[in-house]
Amino acid sequence: MAKKENISLYNLALEKTMLDLYKNLESTDNKALLKDKYCLFYPMIGKDYYDKKELIVYGQYVNEWKPAVRLTKDKSQIETWVKKAYEYSIVSRGCALDWVNKYWIKQNIYRTFFWNIVYKLSMERYGRTENDWNHIITYSNLLKVAPLSNGNLPEEVFKAQISDSAHLFKEEISLLQPKNVLLITGLHNWAEPVLKSAGIRFETHKEGYVEATAAYRGSRIIVAQKPFSANHREFLDEIKRSMV
Repeated sequence: MAKKENISLYNLALEKTMLDLYKNLESTDNKALLKDKYCLFYPMIGKDYYDKKELIVYGQYVNEWKPAVRLTKDKSQIETWVKKAYEYSIVSRGCALDWVNKYWIKQNIYRTFFWNIVYKLSMERYGRTENDWNHIITYSNLLKVAPLSNGNLPEEVFKAQISDSAHLFKEEISLLQPKNVLLITGLHNWAEPVLKSAGIRFETHKEGYVEATAAYRGSRIIVAQKPFSANHREFLDEIKRSMV
């Protein structure tokens, strides 16, 4: 997304996601969701990612993220929020993902299964160090809009975004052209609805931590479990065997 035309194209798709979310929730019985506060996520690209375009890693969604937004049909307001989300995702110096190292200990990021696996994978697979492991990846999430506060994600908010999430998923792969796409999200409740909506066929795996694999525009897609606990060594080895 480094080129201006790519950023503009992606921003329009993200604006549509926000507008569709409002309209979809407006048609449900739970209209109270329209009054809640949400956060808007924009993919974060490591400063060395474009050197080899190795890896995009996906989570499910984030809370307590910037910008904090209210759902609306006001296209001007939506455009402003998407612009702020883009600005939050980049930095003038250093790497957009340096915050992970900055808060590694301070906010116990090292304790999260997601980041611990990505940290080890980047160093083992690509020979990076503790200081620059995050510079070669792009970080994204399947859902771009989620409740601002921590808590359960309302099913209506998820279902209302599936179609747009699928479109954004394909856009990110098309624009960033990664060799590998790793979803640490779980298949059945998360990746599967998005992949099916995107029209991406996948092969399921009955055993192990890797639940499915697929291909899209030359990128290898790997869907892994998001376990509460797991054998990190076995998890990493299985992921690495599935990569190209």
